[in-house]
Amino acid sequence: MNVETKKRTGEASPFPVLAGIVLYEPEEERLMENLAAVLPQVQHVLLVDNHSSCLSRIRARVVEQFGEERLMWLFLDENKGIAYALARIMDYACGQGFPWVLTLDQDSVCRPGLVEQYFCLTGQPEIGQMGCRITDRNFTEPGLTEGDGAEYQEVPFVITSGSFMNVKWYQKTAGYDEKMFIDGVDVDISYALRKAGAKVIRIPFDGLLHEVGHGKPVKLLGKEYIAYQHSPERNYYIARNNQYLQRKYPTEFSRIHTFLYELRMELVIGLYEDQRWEKLKNRWKGIRDSRKM
Repeated sequence: MNVETKKRTGEASPFPVLAGIVLYEPEEERLMENLAAVLPQVQHVLLVDNHSSCLSRIRARVVEQFGEERLMWLFLDENKGIAYALARIMDYACGQGFPWVLTLDQDSVCRPGLVEQYFCLTGQPEIGQMGCRITDRNFTEPGLTEGDGAEYQEVPFVITSGSFMNVKWYQKTAGYDEKMFIDGVDVDISYALRKAGAKVIRIPFDGLLHEVGHGKPVKLLGKEYIAYQHSPERNYYIARNNQYLQRKYPTEFSRIHTFLYELRMELVIGLYEDQRWEKLKNRWKGIRDSRKM
């Protein structure tokens, strides 16, 4: 892999902030929107590309519109997964002395003022990670917009996109679990931080426009759930990593809860999604393969 770096510039803020974005075959317009939203809020952005096939044209447009002074690029020679790429972002932050890191998905757009809202709580030394309330383009995902009061609340985990990570607390963990590749990576690092003694909180601020697949709300036994329409390959990793997390954090994830969650997901796929058999077979393979992790 090859890395391009630039020196940080001192801008008026409590401390320098690095934003990290993992790329894989990004949609050009959404990425441009993402960068336009985050660059006014941070000092530098590190883009880690998981070996996209046509990044050169997109990169040329990014440089033309935003310049090069505040953008760093890291190009991986193969797709090693989101956990590996996020670990490289944190390695860079540690090496360059950034105290906090904002991580974003390539297709998420942060709201104006998000980082400023996070700054209000960075003086509390027990906080290891922060997230915000999230608006999904397709639906309101259960759990992402809980806690609509005026105070922040402790939560079990926050998703990667929009996460504000305390680098000192991160260094007290084993880091991102690169065996997971994709899915559950955000849950794992939040639980690792909490296990190390940090607090994970969600602030009462609608800070992110996000998209979880191309799902739709559906009804199952009188309750509303989401049919995510993830690809068969993605379903493999979801099922595999859920089982892995149950064994890694057995006091937080009971076997019965993990079993019931998997059963519910399979029922939703079987009743409401396309490619149902391919997805279900991939989930069963993922469950089997989780025993090797």
